Amino acid sequence: MKYKAIVIDDSTIQCLATSVLVKNHPQLEFAGCYNDPYEGIKTIYDNKIDIVFLDVLMEKVDAFELMDNVEINSAIILNSTWSRFAVKAFEYGVNDFLIKPLPKAKFYKSVEKVIQQIESKKAFEKKIETYFFSETLSNLT
Repeated sequence: MKYKAIVIDDSTIQCLATSVLVKNHPQLEFAGCYNDPYEGIKTIYDNKIDIVFLDVLMEKVDAFELMDNVEINSAIILNSTWSRFAVKAFEYGVNDFLIKPLPKAKFYKSVEKVIQQIESKKAFEKKIETYFFSETLSNLT
């Protein structure tokens, strides 16, 4: 299975570097790179994106302000050149945090971790649906 991923980073160079990693990952389908975070958010809603690689510090808005104001239902891998944002990132419930520049090995490890989280969430939601369906059927008899 392929997971749709986008990159949101106001640095053209970082956007390109992360995009190359996404494009070369066998389990990811590259769905775009956005220097404007609001265009990226629109793409998330319009295209059912699975994973967002999101820069912390951007010119128009930082990632935390963005997450405070917009519901992002995709998995988020936050990235920054500053490790001091890692604790705050996890307090916001992001799926992972990477330090720039993104080393290929750490990138791959992070993607694998997030894919496992996505699959676990899907399995849990399926169990809940099955439970409610079974409960509904048992109430009919």
